[in-house]
Amino acid sequence: MLPRAEIGRREEDLAKIGIVDAHEVDPSIVANPVLYLFLLGIFLVLGLVAVAGGNARFAPLLFNPNTAVEVADVLASGRSYATFDLNIESRALRREHIASLSETPDVAVLGASHWQEGHAGLIPEVNMYNAHVHRDYYEDMLSVTEMFVRNNRLPQAMIITIRDNLFTPVEDRTDFLWVPTIPDYRDMSRRLDIDRRPISELIPVPQLRNAISLVVLKDNVERWFAAPVLPHVTDADKHDTLDILRPDGSIIWSREHDALFTREFARSGALAFAAQRRNDPPKIDSAGVAQFEMLLQFLQDRDVEVYLAHPPFNPIYYDSLQGSAYMAGLAEIEQLTVGFAERFGLKVIGSFNPHDLGCTAEMYIDAEHSNPDCLQRVLNGYRGHATAGRPVARPVDRR
Repeated sequence: MLPRAEIGRREEDLAKIGIVDAHEVDPSIVANPVLYLFLLGIFLVLGLVAVAGGNARFAPLLFNPNTAVEVADVLASGRSYATFDLNIESRALRREHIASLSETPDVAVLGASHWQEGHAGLIPEVNMYNAHVHRDYYEDMLSVTEMFVRNNRLPQAMIITIRDNLFTPVEDRTDFLWVPTIPDYRDMSRRLDIDRRPISELIPVPQLRNAISLVVLKDNVERWFAAPVLPHVTDADKHDTLDILRPDGSIIWSREHDALFTREFARSGALAFAAQRRNDPPKIDSAGVAQFEMLLQFLQDRDVEVYLAHPPFNPIYYDSLQGSAYMAGLAEIEQLTVGFAERFGLKVIGSFNPHDLGCTAEMYIDAEHSNPDCLQRVLNGYRGHATAGRPVARPVDRR
């Protein structure tokens, strides 16, 4: 660089471009930094509100609480609701649906999505309600029970599922679907005189983050406008592109999903999941175990007949894990369940081992989720004990 007489921009350049020099700026037009930040904050908030509104508009069962109320009323009326898929806020829907029930179920099933295809026709002699939620933890057992108690709908019998990850400590969980149920959990904790979680846990931060995500909004908008049929109330038993939420709490896959769930799809998914879990045994939170025992005592004091259930795995998955650290951890869950049963005089139905029940690989869509044929085998355990021990409840008109 050679030195030049004029330091900075040349005067002739200023004349050509018309740039105002610093000494020529009118102080009155210099922005107030506080005002600038305030306006920036306003625009940011408006933008986030717009994104959240868009997600509530185009994924209502996931982001719009009012839609959960509306759909629950539909289900309580005996009709079904067709939705894009099962990416919904299942706990909000369960809360509203139980509140809308016109009568108390004879039997309720508590568990995770293992039960999602478990329809009431599998126990036709009683009024069964499938109260499953997605990826449940021990808090959900307290929460869903609270939903029944709060609405004076506590069933005569409850089938409570003990899955492998039910007692996973909070710090070891890899999902956040359970967070929105914390208010119900705190209400039941009050009934059981359990130390309640801090109020900070009432804020579903991951869900809020998704609600204001532009990426999520883009996906939801594209799905909405590409869909041949939008979600709607239905009396159909099957739909080409939409999954169906049924009045008994179960679901029916779309034909599109049925085509996706091939034997090879289920097999590859089961093997991949087995490789992932082989050295990842179930973990047990002792505080969760203690709270679960308090729940069992609560139900026993109210003469609720409780059955503990293990959901069977896909035999491809189960057989692939033999001799692994995971199976050693699974055995601890089984022993824990036996301890519950002995202490409270309960029956255990089902089994993690699919061979015990005769569940075969073609009954599964992945490592864990079976069809009604396998779930029937689990519920037959309940039916055998129930009919042997007490009169069967009256048949119910399910419309």
